[in-house]
Amino acid sequence: MSEDPRDDPRWEQVRAAASRPVPTPPGLIERVLRSVGGVRGKHTTPPLDLPSAGGKTQVSERALVLMTRKLAAGIGRDLGGVHVSAVALEDDVLQVLVTVRFGVEAAVAELLRHRVSAALTGQLGSAPPTINVHVVDVHPD
Repeated sequence: MSEDPRDDPRWEQVRAAASRPVPTPPGLIERVLRSVGGVRGKHTTPPLDLPSAGGKTQVSERALVLMTRKLAAGIGRDLGGVHVSAVALEDDVLQVLVTVRFGVEAAVAELLRHRVSAALTGQLGSAPPTINVHVVDVHPD
């Protein structure tokens, strides 16, 4: 008969981490999820103008959010233990919400931000808007 994995001493770290609240800016999750819901219906919003070497690149908000989500999800899988929960454009800033597996280093958020920015630059041919990555949850496995 196997032991209950929650009796493993390593779970004490999980319980300690879970007892400390993660400082997410007030209302961020609700605003991002509301924005994601709104983007699904935004087929006629004016395109965003992103500066590029040739002048500017125009891209729809919907395309930018969906492209960012796809790229971030793939990069998160490659990094291991990172799952993209939501992506939204709020006040010209891409907000990426992620959950991470317990034990994944906190620096993964900055690494994900950097790699998504580089991937978007490659796809768009111009610098993307500012990207913020927020770790909103930690899961045990």
